[in-house]
Amino acid sequence: MQTTVREARTDELDEVGALTLAAYAADGRIDAAHSYAARLLDAGARARDAVLLVAQDADGGLVGTVTYVPPGTPFAELGVDGEAEVRMLAVDPASRGGGVGRLLSEECVRRARAAGCTAVALSSGSWMAAAHRLYERMGFVRTPERDWSPSPDVDLLAFRLPL
Repeated sequence: MQTTVREARTDELDEVGALTLAAYAADGRIDAAHSYAARLLDAGARARDAVLLVAQDADGGLVGTVTYVPPGTPFAELGVDGEAEVRMLAVDPASRGGGVGRLLSEECVRRARAAGCTAVALSSGSWMAAAHRLYERMGFVRTPERDWSPSPDVDLLAFRLPL
């Protein structure tokens, strides 16, 4: 199936937010009552303050999303000078395993290279083993000195891809 990656449209923001929360909820760690759920649902903020990307399947359905964060923009939280970030990678649970996450991640790396960034950094939940394998296959390296916990129940592992 042909999947394309593009910037999200304004009329898709509610759908993108719901897809993001559904993907995180499928991992069993974050649900609608979690303190992070409102942030996952707020695709409008990501579109306004970063670059909100979506993956669209051949039938026109949205099957994934990611936020590409240029250095120094409001959604930056882990990167240092010259590093772009990947945030909130989410693939529709029914579409997992089909390369959607890789396509979205590759587009972030492409944009970072085009912008002259020195690296791409990201945080990933300690429980997201499939995502960790994807990042490592793409050449991201664990950077444990940047691991952090935004709340007592969430441990985030840091990864970095030098460009």
